[in-house]
Amino acid sequence: MATDRLMQLYFTLAAGSTMTAEQIADRLGVSKPTVHRDIELLRSAGLSVEGTPNVGYRVDTPPEMPPLFLTAAEFRAMAAGAKSLSAGADRAQARAASDLLAKARSLVPPRSRGKFGL
Repeated sequence: MATDRLMQLYFTLAAGSTMTAEQIADRLGVSKPTVHRDIELLRSAGLSVEGTPNVGYRVDTPPEMPPLFLTAAEFRAMAAGAKSLSAGADRAQARAASDLLAKARSLVPPRSRGKFGL
């Protein structure tokens, strides 16, 4: 499952390792293009993954908050709550909720967005 692979990739790099796309692909049993796509998914989730050609990838700075890994039901609840807040009168909360929904949409493939209320 892709989520398990993303978690494995993130925690491998967060442990301080610098790994090339080829090393990551071998370790996870995937192709190099999949590694590059997974790295972009981690970045779009706000994680600081640095990459240097011919050197490798690493987590540059640990995030302010640890990455969240949610069940499908938790993700749907989060999206519903954010949608409710994004229509509210409190401008700061509405903006934060809209930003959260945009980040959530970027993590979910278009074909699955309806399933999560996105």
